[in-house]
Amino acid sequence: MTFSGLAMTVEQALEIIETILEQECLSKVQQIVFRHSWLGQTYQEIATNYGYEVGYLADVGSKLWQLLSKSFGKKVTKNNIHAVFKQQYIAMHAAARTPRAYAGEFPQVQGSFPNLLTAQRSATKQRQDWGEEVDVSIFYGRPAELVTLQQWIGQDRCRLVAILGMGGIGKTALAAKLAQQLQQQFKCLIWRSLRNAPPVKDLLTDLILFLSHQQEVNLPETIDGLISRLMEYLRSSRCLLVLDNTESIFQSGELAGRYRPGYEGYGQLLRRVADECHQSCLVLTSREKPIGLTGKEGITLPVRSLQVNGLGHKEAQEIFKAKGLDLPEHEYRDLIGYYTGNPLILKIAVTTIESLFDGDASRFLAQGTAIFGGIWEMLDQQFHRLSVSEKQVMHWLAMNRKWMTLSQLQEFGPPLRDRELLEVLESLLQRSLIERQADGFSQPPMIMEYMSERLVSQSYKEYCEKCAIQETLGQKSSESTDKEPSSDANSLGARICNRRVLITVKDKTNSKNRLNHHYQNGK
Repeated sequence: MTFSGLAMTVEQALEIIETILEQECLSKVQQIVFRHSWLGQTYQEIATNYGYEVGYLADVGSKLWQLLSKSFGKKVTKNNIHAVFKQQYIAMHAAARTPRAYAGEFPQVQGSFPNLLTAQRSATKQRQDWGEEVDVSIFYGRPAELVTLQQWIGQDRCRLVAILGMGGIGKTALAAKLAQQLQQQFKCLIWRSLRNAPPVKDLLTDLILFLSHQQEVNLPETIDGLISRLMEYLRSSRCLLVLDNTESIFQSGELAGRYRPGYEGYGQLLRRVADECHQSCLVLTSREKPIGLTGKEGITLPVRSLQVNGLGHKEAQEIFKAKGLDLPEHEYRDLIGYYTGNPLILKIAVTTIESLFDGDASRFLAQGTAIFGGIWEMLDQQFHRLSVSEKQVMHWLAMNRKWMTLSQLQEFGPPLRDRELLEVLESLLQRSLIERQADGFSQPPMIMEYMSERLVSQSYKEYCEKCAIQETLGQKSSESTDKEPSSDANSLGARICNRRVLITVKDKTNSKNRLNHHYQNGK
């Protein structure tokens, strides 16, 4: 295609799309449709080359032209894209105040097209910095959550919103989709991941420099001074700040939401963003709710939190279908229910079903082990972040394997004061590791199996250590060596078979004493 000497390639056309859509990138399939439509190919030809269904590509194309029509402010079709992009280029060039930016003088702006796009994108980046924002071109469900969050931020003008949930549940993807949908409502948008736990001074300096267009030179030296400077920008312009993976700044081995030593400044930042008047919004994603946030939030207050649960049945099925796995309805129901609709865990399970069971979910379900590999590692990571008291309660709920009321936990559970027990239960609920109903507290099936497996593994490890110590010290005669392991092994086997846990619930007094002794000895 030539505009009186100015040749426009499909790559340059895609650059215009990138500039117009800003951060709402085209998906891989949309790019394929656009590239080959630009070259004049039919949907049938594209389908033949890439192995897609013609109807699917036609649907993708239809939605693409609608998206471009809305963004360009004029009708865009498969047949007029060359003409539309020529007009768009002229408009962009005129907006940049280039005197010769009209059709009659295209020969004299040869080569200026890429420079114009670079300038346009540079201006966009001054307004938005997406950092490590994730690709959400493939996004499952969450319509209700998005509507709620848009209401809170766009209409209710919340100052701080926390998106909470267990690992793999889709918090980051939800925040990214939300930010894309709301970006036009904000003068500035900044996305930052806290995965590597940057010191709060580094984060504040980074935010201030971006918001000041790198003009700030004499920054305050104290955390409070830096926060005050940031608040000035949040008051003067409507900004959207997204802090992803906030759990990285919390202390492992403590109740949920307690800051790591040296990271308490993040608490100061959140308190001031929540309490002070400004026109901006800070959105954070986390597996744990920051301490101090609960007292500030409410349905009519400018601070709110959304607990993200698993995908609904219909949305979760799309994960299987995207992998080409078509199952009977009852197998979908069993897998989605067992894994609580967790998108990442479902993806891991689907991959295993394909690679080890030839796509036969019934064989996978029949073999009896649903917690393995990446799923085990994810749950293990969350377990090791728990406090000692939280681990105790988790063990008791796993051993009981049924709903326990608060009074039952107080009577038969670990030796915790009432206040401590309430704090532990609240912390575990925040982490999505236990469930609460009118009947009391319990664990989701996936969590309960994980905890039971941990107890079995710990029992076996302690048994082996005991045998090794006895053998090393020579405390057993050859006869007792022959007898006792067999006896112990039989006892262990019986206890493992009895619901695959260490301690039976029938003798709750002895069980309690043994588990308390286990923790008193630092195990």
